[in-house]
Amino acid sequence: MNDQFILRRADISDNNALLQLRQKTFQETYVEDFSIPFSKNDIDYYFRSSASSENFAKKIVDAKRAIWVIENKTNGELVGYASVGPCDDIPHPDVRPNEDALLNAIYIQRDQRNHGFGQQLMNVVLCWSEEHYSEGSLWLGVWFRNFKAQKFYAHYGFRKVGEFDYPVGEGKLHTFIMKRQTHIS
Repeated sequence: MNDQFILRRADISDNNALLQLRQKTFQETYVEDFSIPFSKNDIDYYFRSSASSENFAKKIVDAKRAIWVIENKTNGELVGYASVGPCDDIPHPDVRPNEDALLNAIYIQRDQRNHGFGQQLMNVVLCWSEEHYSEGSLWLGVWFRNFKAQKFYAHYGFRKVGEFDYPVGEGKLHTFIMKRQTHIS
């Protein structure tokens, strides 16, 4: 990572910036890059519920979860983040909620992609998961047509083990479930 950017744990003061970054990267990724026709109502509902400011605040202070951010030191702008915690949101029969972790998100602003930030975030997620969920697996969901993300996750040992429809308001994102053993020898 170059000297302009820093990778660090998020703190409660990052809450509003994280919410703005989440909204921006969701819009860039799904609506603009992949042209998914979510209605404004679906997106608004999604951000009022599962992707709300309150949701980020709870995750930031929860000792069973961790959020890291990539911050531009010159202007304080957050350009990427990763979130990990207990696996409580993947509908798969092999999930062990008290032993497995869930990579909730890795998102990078479009204009900051391809600078190695995703790799940096994934590396801290893997280290943290091995420390906090050493007996379990690390799970994630990825949109079924996001081939670049699927390839990225496969590089880190994730394998597709299922599918489900992730709700975004009344809309749905068909999602592949991917799993990685937390500790690979």
